[in-house]
Amino acid sequence: MDFRELQSLVEVMEKGSISAAAASLGISQPAVSKHIAKLEKEMGVKIFARGQKCSNLTVEGEAMYKFARKTLAQLADIKRDFSDIADDVSGIVRISASSIPGCYVLPGLLVKFRSAYPNIEVEVRVADSRDALEKLVTRESDLSVTGQVKHASGFNSTPFARDEIVLLLSPDHPLASRTSVSLRDLEEMDLVGRVTGSSTSRIWEDAFKAHTGKGKHVYLKFGHVSAVTEAVRRGGEGAVTSRLTGADAGDLVMIPFRPALMRTFYITHGVMTTKAAGTLLDFLIRNRPLPVEGEEKSRCLT
Repeated sequence: MDFRELQSLVEVMEKGSISAAAASLGISQPAVSKHIAKLEKEMGVKIFARGQKCSNLTVEGEAMYKFARKTLAQLADIKRDFSDIADDVSGIVRISASSIPGCYVLPGLLVKFRSAYPNIEVEVRVADSRDALEKLVTRESDLSVTGQVKHASGFNSTPFARDEIVLLLSPDHPLASRTSVSLRDLEEMDLVGRVTGSSTSRIWEDAFKAHTGKGKHVYLKFGHVSAVTEAVRRGGEGAVTSRLTGADAGDLVMIPFRPALMRTFYITHGVMTTKAAGTLLDFLIRNRPLPVEGEEKSRCLT
């Protein structure tokens, strides 16, 4: 067994298919399949249920997947520990982020960080807020940037950026000419939305229920904000999304809510175990794009 085989198993599970795993790893599909087959031969078990998709693991496969994740995380920790011995700050830092900060806030900051610290490698995994925080808890990431805070001892959350939640519509929608809308305007709309775990969905759905006294069911949900935008472009009636996605909205119309529906993104982290991780955390806090006035710069959650 070698680490490439374990990496292939993890990538197949996280990406959902052998083809996607191969693209992520930069190797061929047959190579990924060979890695999985070799693991099965070496361990004497079937990893995936026969005739099922790659996301369906056998009991033995589930145990193997957990082992692979843990082993690769420990390997990354050892590499980072070794990197701290060097005079120059170097190593790998892993960020888990929700869609909006991961796709629209962090990229520009991390390009600047790269220029300042060329020996530090940064890896950003984008998921919904719930999954991004879970990766922090399981030590698959060093810090997380989401619209939620982690209410557990040992984690610190720092306000990082502000965002406005708006209504996204096609230009020919009856509400498109309005300068603002209310939450009650959503009552009869067939909205496109995000899957459970998205802080954007949680915030506007909670606000809608508080304002109207009832819930709002969304029948078409996507895992990524870009798919939501594309669905509206292709005929979906509308979506509640972040104003930061405006560059991708193109010819679509964004209308603010009145009163405004605002939210905060947070950097959440535990103890910084490497110089590289601490360096990146300090950089992000110093260069916060939209500091939050009136809030504590750092909040220790216990």
